[in-house]
Order: sequence, then structure tokens, then C-alpha cells
Amino acid sequence: MRDPSNSVASEQSWVTGDVRFILFTQLVFGFGWSLYLLTPKFLTTVLHAGPETIGTINAMGGASGLLTIPFAGLAIDRLGRRVFFQLGALLLVLLSLGFTQVDHVGPLMYVLQGCISASFVLAFNASAALLADYAPAARLGQAIGWVGGVNVSMNAVSTMIAEPLAEKHGWSMVFGLGVAAGLAALALSTRLREAASRPPRQVVAGPVTGHATAAATRSARPDRQLYGILFATLLMGSAFSAMFGFIQPYAVSVGAVQVRGFFLGFTISAVASRLFLGSLGDRIGRRPVSLWAFLGYGLATYTVRGLVPDLLVLYGLLFGAAHGILYPTLNALVIEVLPAARRGLGMVLYNGAFNVGSSAGSLGWGLLAQRQGYPAVYATAGCLAVSAAVLLRGAAGSRGSAITDPDRAV
Repeated sequence: MRDPSNSVASEQSWVTGDVRFILFTQLVFGFGWSLYLLTPKFLTTVLHAGPETIGTINAMGGASGLLTIPFAGLAIDRLGRRVFFQLGALLLVLLSLGFTQVDHVGPLMYVLQGCISASFVLAFNASAALLADYAPAARLGQAIGWVGGVNVSMNAVSTMIAEPLAEKHGWSMVFGLGVAAGLAALALSTRLREAASRPPRQVVAGPVTGHATAAATRSARPDRQLYGILFATLLMGSAFSAMFGFIQPYAVSVGAVQVRGFFLGFTISAVASRLFLGSLGDRIGRRPVSLWAFLGYGLATYTVRGLVPDLLVLYGLLFGAAHGILYPTLNALVIEVLPAARRGLGMVLYNGAFNVGSSAGSLGWGLLAQRQGYPAVYATAGCLAVSAAVLLRGAAGSRGSAITDPDRAV
């Protein structure tokens, strides 16, 4: 293995067997984890939970992800990526076993919901950081988009399999499938290899001039730009929790029998946008691309206020297109303002901000839905996403972020 950022030739050939195996291993984990996207339907139809209860349970996921951050943030860059993926896969196995014992809303349900989020934080951050170690600087956003894309691709596959499986054979079969997927991911992870070029290192594009050295110094000393990006990420997480946490009970309340159409539409457009537009931020600037994607995020969320069950696929397509572009581009923007040796920390900070927003949003949306109805949730969430675009535009020091600019090299 070699440092893929050292030359144009290596940049063109960085997708090695190791890279493909990382993506395949994340795909297997993503299949098992995505089964639990249907948890809101399980809560609504089997445990008969109301929107406020669903919101509180969903908030446990964000809170758990947040609590995982100090542990992961301190150790992922020191102990290596593979061990954290293995912890996430093992947790998926354990939580799947736990769900087979759930027959009412109680403490166990809250604990398991927290485990779902913690499992994802550990495994996905490990995969993304590992893939980023292999990727050239000019392909960082694309690499993050790929690892996210293989995970998102399982959103549709898992729900298309799990929903009819639960209808015919019961939810225990779905949870058993989660055990099998977690074990398979754990077994595959034993063959994951750390990149030889793994940081600590600094990569500065172009000649090492005084100007470039100053840029490297700025990247090693993140300013308030980072905090603005993270707060915008928090707002994204809040809007995301409205879409993924409440569209299922909302749809059921207006007569929907099946909800997997939303995940089908979301997956198609999210994966397509990452495959065909995944390098858009790398080429024309991560901040402006994120800004426009935030506007799309807000529009897609706002349209759900008048939900029509037959249009679930359309809602998924709109939201997936915005999320597929925004999530990896904003992630790369966070990593860009940190030194290369702290990429793992950057991944954790980004997902941590997303989880804070998701947790707070879930609590708020549950209360709002209980008192004002689901349409109010989506009108408010859409406005928050648009406000994130305004915040990102005004972030100090964000003058564009194309990686081809030596002043903004990772």
C-alpha cells in the first residue's frame, strides 16, 4: 500500500482491493443497521406508542450517539479504525437479540434505541475514517460519499425485505436477520486493513511556499468557521429526525398500510446523487454546494406537511437527493478545517453534531406533533433547514472550499 495523495497516478488508482473491501464490509453492516429504520412503525403498530413517546424514544438514539463521541473522539485516531467497526458490529448483534425480548414500551426499549445509534456512530465513523485514509485529498468528499452511499443503499433493500417479512412472520424474524447481518459484518471486519498512509501527516497542495504554510497553519487551528458548520449540521440532524422518525406514524395516521416506499425513493435518489454528484463539492466548492443542498433539504421537508400516502416514494426521492449531496459534502467541509491527523475526530464531531440535532429534534417534534399535529412538524423542520443555509453562508472564513485551491487543501 502507498500514500495515494502523493501523485496524480496514485490519485487515479486509489480504488484498490482494500478500498472495495471496506465498502463491502460497510454494506453488510448497513443492511443490518437499516432494518431498524422501521422502528417507528414497530412502535406505532405493535407497541401502540403515540407521537410524544416515539419522539422520546427516538431522542435516546441521538443522546446515545452524543455520549459515544468522547470515547470515539479520543481513541479512533489512536487505536485504529478496525476495532471501532468491530465494536459497532458487535453492538448490532446484541441489540438485535435484545429487540426479540421487547413486548411493551419500557426501559429496555429506550436502551435498545440508544444502542442502535451508538452502533452506527462506531461502525460508520470507523469506515469513513478508514476510507478517507486511502483517498487522495482531491477525492475526499467523493470517498465519504461512497461509504455513505453503500450504507444508504441498504435503506431500501433492508426495508423492502423487513416490512413484508414482519407482516408475514412477525418482527422476531426481522430482528433475527439483524443478528445474522451483525455477525457477518464482524467476521468480515477481521480482514480490514489500516492504510499505510494513515495520518499523522499534513497534505498541502501545490508548492510549499510561505502562503501555503500559512494555510496549513490555519487548518491546524480551526476557527469559528468550524463551529458554524457544526451548528448547521445540528439543524440538518433536526430536520432529518423529522423525516425518518415521524413520517411513518404520520403516514399510518392518514391511512397508509406500507411505508417502505419512502425508503425506496430516498435510497434511489441518495445513492444516485452520491454516485454522480459525489465529487461536486470537491470540484466547485464544498460550502456553496452545501448551501444549495440545504435549501433543497428545507423544501423537501416542508412538502411533507400535506402528506399523501400514495406519494411516499416522491417524498423519499426529493429528500434523498438533497441528503445524498449535503451529508458527505458538509462532512468533507468539517474535515477540511481540521489537520489531517485529526480526521477521525472530524468524523466524530460531525456525526456528534448531527446526533445532537437529531435527539433534540425528536423530543421537540414529538411534543409538537402531539399538540399541533404532524403538518406543523414538517413546516417548522423545513424552515430550520433553510435557516441552516443562511447560517452557513454567513460563517466567517467560508469563502468557498474547492480542494484545488492550495489555501484550502486538506
